[in-house]
Amino acid sequence: MAGAKDIFQQGLDVFKSLTLMQRVVAGLVVVGVLIGLLSLTFVGTKPVMKVLYANLTTRDAAEVTAKLKENNIPYELTENGTAILVEAGSVYETRLSMAAEGLPKGDGVGFEIFDKTSLGTTDFVQKLNYHRALQGELARTISQFEKIKSARVHVAQPKESVFVEDTRPPSASISVSMAGRDKLSRQEIKAIVNLVGSAIPGLEESNITLVDTTGHLLFRKDGDEDSLLSATQIEYQQKIENTLRSKLETMFEQVVGVERVIARVSADLDFNHVDISEEIFDPETQVVRSEQLLTERDGSLDSQEGIPGVKGQLATFTEAGEGGEAGVGFKRDNVTRNYEISKTVTRTKAAVGQIQKLSVAVMVDGTYSMVEKDGKMVKEYQKRSDEEIATFLKMAQSAVGFDPERGDQVEVVSIPFHLSSYVEPKPDVLDQYRGLLNQLALPVALLLVAICFFMFVIRPFFRLMANQQVAAQQAVNHIEQELETAESPEDLSLRPMGMSDKERIYKLAQSDPDRAADLVRRWLRAEL
Repeated sequence: MAGAKDIFQQGLDVFKSLTLMQRVVAGLVVVGVLIGLLSLTFVGTKPVMKVLYANLTTRDAAEVTAKLKENNIPYELTENGTAILVEAGSVYETRLSMAAEGLPKGDGVGFEIFDKTSLGTTDFVQKLNYHRALQGELARTISQFEKIKSARVHVAQPKESVFVEDTRPPSASISVSMAGRDKLSRQEIKAIVNLVGSAIPGLEESNITLVDTTGHLLFRKDGDEDSLLSATQIEYQQKIENTLRSKLETMFEQVVGVERVIARVSADLDFNHVDISEEIFDPETQVVRSEQLLTERDGSLDSQEGIPGVKGQLATFTEAGEGGEAGVGFKRDNVTRNYEISKTVTRTKAAVGQIQKLSVAVMVDGTYSMVEKDGKMVKEYQKRSDEEIATFLKMAQSAVGFDPERGDQVEVVSIPFHLSSYVEPKPDVLDQYRGLLNQLALPVALLLVAICFFMFVIRPFFRLMANQQVAAQQAVNHIEQELETAESPEDLSLRPMGMSDKERIYKLAQSDPDRAADLVRRWLRAEL
């Protein structure tokens, strides 16, 4: 304890020996060091928190936090209570323990409703619970989509009937809440509809309706999808326009420079469904379709043999004469032929979304040269030549597939851009290394505080103590020399037998402090 008191007393003496300014600086440095050490201790001991669950419902968040409190697991709530953070080292272990408890349950109920059933449950309640569980499971599955925050599914299942004419198909309504400002694509909408339609027996797409919480109808198939294609039409039109614009800008940037060309494309598309049926007749070409031959004979004719047309074998008529009668009869051949004109039938279904007209506008920046104006060097704009504009026009027409028969229009002009549109800004070094600086700020600040504390407090303190020790040792040595050379009886009386010089000095100081002090003063005056 004596050593500690001596150190404290020496420190107090050193502080008293400092000037006012040195005391203020030392106090500020000490306070800064203490604050830095406390901050470092707080930051170093604070655990790193990671997300345990996010986008939780209010009920799930309450159940999870209650279970965390029960297990004495520290946690934090963020995102207005929808996200729970725990220590990074216990994230997976906590998730497993929560899963063992069946948490989080999600919005609505699922098939876990059948985990606890009673013998007295009626068939009606069982069917009702099944529909509730099916709706809840579908909602949970849809909520797993990246763009969807939550979902609800409502299924209307008509009562079964023994008569076929009284059977009605089921229907389903789906409501989704989007995460942020994201929108579902047509493919994602189709996936949700097929998911629900496949999970419910007898459910057809025509009986499924999909909406979002903002009141927008996303899907409804009632046999006529024309009214539902507006979103797809706009998306397809924008895709074509952006593709052509990108082709123009990337091509011109290779010639005039980056960010020195602006292109805009407006596409007029035909979204009408057209079915063309065409029949072509060729009157020059005739084909026998059917032929009918009819031969009739009447009366009696002499049987003639031989080849017809040969003399002696031609039919003859017997003249009426005496004692005989002439042969009477006729023969008729009837031929009926039906002819068909050749015909070509063509059925064509025109593609939807064909380009009817393109309107393209391209703005190209000019060139700049440095000129002296009012004693300063400034940039002077120079317009592109007509030859360059004509070349750019041909390039643009070829890039977009220009067709004059459609009435396409392409314009290329050279106008001065605003300086900020092409002057490259100087990179901000601070922005590039801002993250690294934020990480190093606290350690560097603490290091500077420690250095200042050492330079302005610790180092002067030890230097002063060392000087005092040297002065004390010099004083002791001086006293010893004086005692050895003392000639007066008073000085000789300080030399008791059997004691060292240092012990005699301490003995004199303890027994007669005034005399010892007077002796030291006389020695100091003698030195001076």
